Amino acid sequence: MRTHEGKARSINSQQFQEVIDTTLSTSKYPLRDCAVLAISFYSGLRAMEIAALNYEDVLSPTGEIKNSLTLRKEGTKGSKGGSAYFSNAILREHLSNYLVHKRCQSATVLNRSSKATDRTRPPELTGALFTSRAGTRFSPSSMSRLFSRLYLNAGLSGCTSHTGRRSLGRNLNRSGVSLYNIQKILRHSQISQTVQYIDVDEELLADIVSTV
Repeated sequence: MRTHEGKARSINSQQFQEVIDTTLSTSKYPLRDCAVLAISFYSGLRAMEIAALNYEDVLSPTGEIKNSLTLRKEGTKGSKGGSAYFSNAILREHLSNYLVHKRCQSATVLNRSSKATDRTRPPELTGALFTSRAGTRFSPSSMSRLFSRLYLNAGLSGCTSHTGRRSLGRNLNRSGVSLYNIQKILRHSQISQTVQYIDVDEELLADIVSTV
């Protein structure tokens, strides 16, 4: 069940791992889909923001995954831009696995189309970070549908593309992170918006009362 009517369900780290395990074993594009899920769950990006990501947004000039990245205004809600944080180790692992796969694909294409003397050039990754089966950038709506399908495949009802974002707020709150810092991570203009993202956590309340 959803914690609040009309709002996406939040999940904990164990439930998220179950989604990852199911995705790895059932998805046609497991590395892509796990990277998408991890970005949502550990950085709190919206579906439209994930769909708008380009390789150059997340990779440094030397090809390494950035710890923090600047979101382009045209790809964010309200065209506000902002910063996102890709410092979580699990997020970086899933994204790295996906990037290795894409680089291998690019190298194969390069070797088939280039002269022998050009085959030592490292493949360049440009354009949309995530593409659909047709090879085109996801739209915000198609990215949202992808999330819903992945959660349903894992047997979790009430989860949407906003589940990762709400879960990040909940899990940061459980870890004792201040509401102000959660607001900054989620990029809310008003702290009242952040309060709505932090569910009443029955488990946390029970733990608090048990110590009295």
